[in-house]
Amino acid sequence: MIPVWPEIVFGGHMDNPTDNLFKLAYVFADAARQAEEAGLSSAYFRSVAKRFKPPKDIDYSKQKVGLNMPPEDWAVTHHAFLYAQEQGKGWEFGDAVFAHRFDFDGGGSRDVMDAEVLRAIATEVGLDADCASNAQASGDYEEAQSALVKRGEADGVFGVPFFAFDHNEGTEVFWGNDRLPSLYKTLTGARDLPVMDANSLGEIQTRRK
Repeated sequence: MIPVWPEIVFGGHMDNPTDNLFKLAYVFADAARQAEEAGLSSAYFRSVAKRFKPPKDIDYSKQKVGLNMPPEDWAVTHHAFLYAQEQGKGWEFGDAVFAHRFDFDGGGSRDVMDAEVLRAIATEVGLDADCASNAQASGDYEEAQSALVKRGEADGVFGVPFFAFDHNEGTEVFWGNDRLPSLYKTLTGARDLPVMDANSLGEIQTRRK
């Protein structure tokens, strides 16, 4: 997992695919992938997708393709995540942040950009609350966070969940929960998906039982 909240929306407008270069390229590449799975020709969709790919030589630190983001201080949360990841608890911390923000644990939605909320989450997963809440102020993770933003821009990230998988043919990207089956098949080479029952899901994420 990598935390990303840039000053500029990658590729352009986040909601409208016709205004978002990255999303427009993805829509046609994804259509090609679905066509292949259905046994249809994907050549047209892939040729269109290539027209919308941003040039590889763009330096996004100097040239942005997008719109200014609203002022939300996600850095305080993202740097706390990087601290958690450094301590070997990145997944636990990230999962707890989502659970608290979207009320997955039934405790009500909370502002995960608030220092006190972050302290509580850090304590919950066994981290030092002071180190987590002060991670941004420490400046220890600025360079790492900037590198992750640049990496996300290079992969054409425009939303979450977003996965980029490098293989011999290049980088293949997957956006949205409904593309997880396609990602699984690409990673494993499987033709069919495994079936998981409710008990197995609870074992993976105990807070969601």
